[in-house]
Amino acid sequence: MPTKRFYNLPPGKKKTIREAAMEEFIRVPFEKVSINKMIQKAGISRGSFYTYFQDKFDVLACIFEDAAEKLLESWRECAEKNSGDLWKTAEAFLDYSITNTKEHMLMLKNLSESEKMFGEIHKMRQSCDSGLYTLLEGMYEPVDKGNFKDQTMETFENLISMIFLELLHCMGWHYHHPEDEEKIKNVFRKKLEILQYGICKCQL
Repeated sequence: MPTKRFYNLPPGKKKTIREAAMEEFIRVPFEKVSINKMIQKAGISRGSFYTYFQDKFDVLACIFEDAAEKLLESWRECAEKNSGDLWKTAEAFLDYSITNTKEHMLMLKNLSESEKMFGEIHKMRQSCDSGLYTLLEGMYEPVDKGNFKDQTMETFENLISMIFLELLHCMGWHYHHPEDEEKIKNVFRKKLEILQYGICKCQL
């Protein structure tokens, strides 16, 4: 993770560094990412870089952390606009993702092609478990759970995992075939309906 010194930087400086790093992770696969190019784009010295980050993995963690904050903010906005309805919120969030996360998709494509990243992503996830739980709590809070049979956080986590797995699938589909946008949204909506209502007939 980034050092305390990085977190103490002015917001504008942190944004400049993150954007420079993002450009580099989008430009090339992980193995070819150049710290020199990052610091040139960010306008900082190599010495300063290493007071903020230990290596490229720390920089990546910083990008993921910022993305998680934006994800939560956008999710909460979608929930507020849809009166806490989980299913409408998920549909609205897909719209948001299609419009606003193209750069992240390019970066994830590069990361997915890196053999070195397979084990490292798992390690990063383990080190961020508390942050992920905070994110989950933030997503849980604005959702109307009045119609849920089970309102526990564990069940909500399972449900959100299924929704986001399908959302990521839709984003990958859209990345390769943006002309299918309406079809993608319809398929996503139908899968949400199966999650919401099930597939079996109700037993009386």
